[in-house]
Amino acid sequence: MSPDSMRWKLGTSPGARLLLIAMLLLVLMIPATMIRGVVQERELRRDVAVADVIASWGGRQNVIGPILRVPYVRRISGRDDKGGVTERRESGIGYFLPKTLDIDARLDTELRHRGIFEVPVYVANLKLAGRFERPDFSAWGVLDEDIDWSRAELMLSLSDPASLHADAALVWDGRRIGLKPSTGQQGTWPTPGLHAPLGLDLLNTLATKGAAFELNLAMNGANSLYFAPTAEETRVRLAVDWAHPSFNGSWLPSTYKIAGDRSTAEWSVSYLGRNYPQRWRESSETAAAVGAAVFGLSLATPLDLYALADRSTKYALLTLIFTFAVIWLTEVLSGRRVHPVQYGFVGAALCLFGLLQLSFAEHFGFTAAFLVAAGAVLGLVTLYSHGVLGSWWRALAVGSVLTAVYGYLFVILRAEDYALLGGSLALFAGLAAAMFLTRRIDWFAPTSAVEPG
Repeated sequence: MSPDSMRWKLGTSPGARLLLIAMLLLVLMIPATMIRGVVQERELRRDVAVADVIASWGGRQNVIGPILRVPYVRRISGRDDKGGVTERRESGIGYFLPKTLDIDARLDTELRHRGIFEVPVYVANLKLAGRFERPDFSAWGVLDEDIDWSRAELMLSLSDPASLHADAALVWDGRRIGLKPSTGQQGTWPTPGLHAPLGLDLLNTLATKGAAFELNLAMNGANSLYFAPTAEETRVRLAVDWAHPSFNGSWLPSTYKIAGDRSTAEWSVSYLGRNYPQRWRESSETAAAVGAAVFGLSLATPLDLYALADRSTKYALLTLIFTFAVIWLTEVLSGRRVHPVQYGFVGAALCLFGLLQLSFAEHFGFTAAFLVAAGAVLGLVTLYSHGVLGSWWRALAVGSVLTAVYGYLFVILRAEDYALLGGSLALFAGLAAAMFLTRRIDWFAPTSAVEPG
């Protein structure tokens, strides 16, 4: 077979032209990948803007406590080399959790802006109330006279204490006590926060029958708020004016209600489900376990523009395949020839959809951006198809398929849990349609041919 004959067959055989289109699809994935890189770059810029807002406002808050911290001295008896009795003193610190803890939390949210980017933040108003029982040192072999009550203090750990408002107050056994900042360097306790020196006079009641406390805080935060269960029974009631809360952590709420842009949730956590006790001596492992066992909520954003844009670029190949398939089928069934360069122009327009959609979404939101970008690409491809295919009916066939693809894409982008299922079904349906419409094509013919009947 001569080279001219081979070139002629590659240019006219339906199978050969399908192979050329497949190669063109692979080439078009290069700009699609580049657009995905733009999406990731814009997402990185958004993350930098979020970090700037959080640095000045306040970030994720973990509330751990309150915890009673009491120094002591333990006497350890022994014998020397001559058999005499010796005694040495070992200093230590005991940590005690309250018997009960009730937390009422209210989050008032707002959107802060850094350039074109929005960052959800909140002001949290917390009321922590509960009761401590008399600390029991007997199991550690500590005598009552060796307990240093004068240095006892109440601790509350916070992830970002710098965002606290100035009106924090502690009421201990009916008396108001001033709070002081903590550096987080006391013993093995890892995080900063607040502490309140209790003093001997305020510990008299605690040392005999226990004491009640109430702690009121207001603080800034962003993204999430978590609590640690630091009582035999920890109960948390939380209300937030955010329509899309995400409850997560080591425990889920026992009850919750979402009504409009208001959400409420309640937790009840027993100490039986924790991996740390109600009291312990100085231990970095226990402190880490307390800090890790948290629960609460995050301010979820259901339509993350950059996640949706990234997912839409993943479906670029699907859009290209469906659009090229209908053009190719029109070409084969009608005998109208379409040059690979013309396929390339259509593919370039389809690849630009992701960039257009992201550009508009940063200013007008996902839905409006999707409609504008899809409408622009759809109009361009339909008009161009009219000139290429020489018929409005053929051009409208291309436009109709592309409209269906974008409509389907809009649905599966919003339905995140069913995105994979939707994409798989779309591919199957497209393949089935292509197999049905091409079942009578003679793939060996030098020109497109459809067998009769």
